[in-house]
Amino acid sequence: MHTTWSDGSGTIAEMAEAGQKCGYEYIAITDHSKGLKIAGGIDEAQLTKQGEEIARTNAAMSSSGDSLTVLRSIEMNLNPRGEGDMDKRCLAKLDIVLGSFHSALRVKDDQTLRYLSAVRNPSIQILGHPRGRIYNYRLGLKADWARVFAEAARLDKALEIDSYPDRQDLNLSLLKIARAEGVRISLGTDAHHPWQLEFITLGLAAALKAKIPADRIVNFMSLGELKAWVKTVRQRAKVASK
Repeated sequence: MHTTWSDGSGTIAEMAEAGQKCGYEYIAITDHSKGLKIAGGIDEAQLTKQGEEIARTNAAMSSSGDSLTVLRSIEMNLNPRGEGDMDKRCLAKLDIVLGSFHSALRVKDDQTLRYLSAVRNPSIQILGHPRGRIYNYRLGLKADWARVFAEAARLDKALEIDSYPDRQDLNLSLLKIARAEGVRISLGTDAHHPWQLEFITLGLAAALKAKIPADRIVNFMSLGELKAWVKTVRQRAKVASK
């Protein structure tokens, strides 16, 4: 496996060092965006400043002979209409963009249209912790998942297994539907500290148990393959918007 996604409260250098010890080719820093200030969400100016820190970290690691690359990313907050809260021009400069719902997560009626709007958002490549489930706290949202996965597969986008222990979202039953629809899967740790990168094993176990093919798991892409995929998805979205 080449990478993990990290919502890092540890410094970028600390997260990079932890990723290097895991043998990763790259990691992505996916802090929350500005619409989620309660969780330390960052705005466009802060994202640009973070990018400069990432560049310095990559330069320092390269000069030390380390092979890991830190990718510029963000977990963009999506409203219930699937719209993001960040400037599209700023997002286009990132290596990869996740989008996630963080509001209206306790409604009980079908949310299929919300999810279809989210995967159609041209700025994102991965839909993070899709159901919004948290163990013993929130059940998560309902949808026609086969339809959602099929649309994501059509657009060649990915849905995340959030490997954090109290999330494990997507679960095994949904992963089996995802496998049938041929959608890409992304494994994310939701790590807030370097030691939490080990949570990736929970997501990997779920993917293996659901028999998700390795070529459908984003994390198994090389860095070059990942960048090529993101470029293709963005180009496709650009053409579709004309």
